[in-house]
Amino acid sequence: MKKKIYSPKSSEELKKLGRKKQTELWTRYCDSSYERQFRALWYYITCENANLKIERKFLTKLKKYAENPEGCMFHVYKTKYNLHAGTEIIKTFRNRQYKVLVAGANDFIYKGKHYKSLSAVAKEICGIKVSGYDFFGLNNKSTLKEAENGKS
Repeated sequence: MKKKIYSPKSSEELKKLGRKKQTELWTRYCDSSYERQFRALWYYITCENANLKIERKFLTKLKKYAENPEGCMFHVYKTKYNLHAGTEIIKTFRNRQYKVLVAGANDFIYKGKHYKSLSAVAKEICGIKVSGYDFFGLNNKSTLKEAENGKS
């Protein structure tokens, strides 16, 4: 059971507490040493007073990002579809065949015009907003396996 510690009701009240009391409050929420991180401490206290809690998985992600921000940004922008330049995507829609050429990571060519996403191409073809990967069948595992088998 946690030791009961007085929790201030306002940031002004927290400022008036001595460093020793602020450090006690900090150790209640974090394992690291208290380095006058007043705003973070007030955030933790406010969340606790409102019965809000930061989930452990988000804390883990934040720590991972703090250790390696460039590596995390790589994973954010990475696509799971691995479409290589030169790949041609063919879709039959309403008895017509449509061909899209992958020119680069965010570059798709349809009828000689460049688009930044497959969703933009799909919208051009069918007239409504739709996921490009769904429209072209790239989310369908059996279609992906057929395409991979056809390559080899």
